[in-house]
Amino acid sequence: MRYSVVIPAYNEEAFIAATVNSVKSQTVGRENIEIIVVDNNSKDKTSEAAKKAGADIVVVEKKQGTNMARQKGIDVSKGDIVAFLDADSEPPKDWLHKIGGFLESGKYAAVSGPYKYGSWQDMAFVFFPYIGPFFQFIFRKKAGVMMGGNFALPKETINKIGKLPQVKFYGDDTYIAVTVARKAGKVLFTRNLWVKSSPRRFKSQGTFGTALKYFYHFLKVYFTAKV
Repeated sequence: MRYSVVIPAYNEEAFIAATVNSVKSQTVGRENIEIIVVDNNSKDKTSEAAKKAGADIVVVEKKQGTNMARQKGIDVSKGDIVAFLDADSEPPKDWLHKIGGFLESGKYAAVSGPYKYGSWQDMAFVFFPYIGPFFQFIFRKKAGVMMGGNFALPKETINKIGKLPQVKFYGDDTYIAVTVARKAGKVLFTRNLWVKSSPRRFKSQGTFGTALKYFYHFLKVYFTAKV
């Protein structure tokens, strides 16, 4: 099993090396990992830092937006499974091994998990595994929950959905999850698949404001996505 790990990055010179290094140390073996950093038109030295850290492929996507950058990574990837991280995320050493276990079972078209901030904000993710089933039961429309900096798709799923929805941040990850759920199969969200992440958005926008913004865009995509 070969894994392609796609890391979109915009002005992440200070964080990208730690993320790349955390992927290099995965237990599945470095020879089974293709690390792809997509520089989303950065103004700093993100590309140079990624190359120096040991990324296998560094490409530039000038069209701004996380899904545009993720799609660029998919286009150049060669792995059987494509996994996605944010440029300020650091997965534990068994992250890819767990992803492989979930997706090789054939039960799921995608898998995702929470961020770990090391603070009380982590408690919010307790409810995430139940959001998709709840909305599907109440509104009878398939749903999925996904963290854009911590999810993975097998190539079979990518072939079924075609290109990722070309939407910018916010709502980008929800749009992927809803598309996968409605076109390819079940999206698993499990707290066993966590990655360490920076709480930068909470610091700049506040915890309540950030949570409200994400929930608003989840609702907007769930009810209006043309899938």
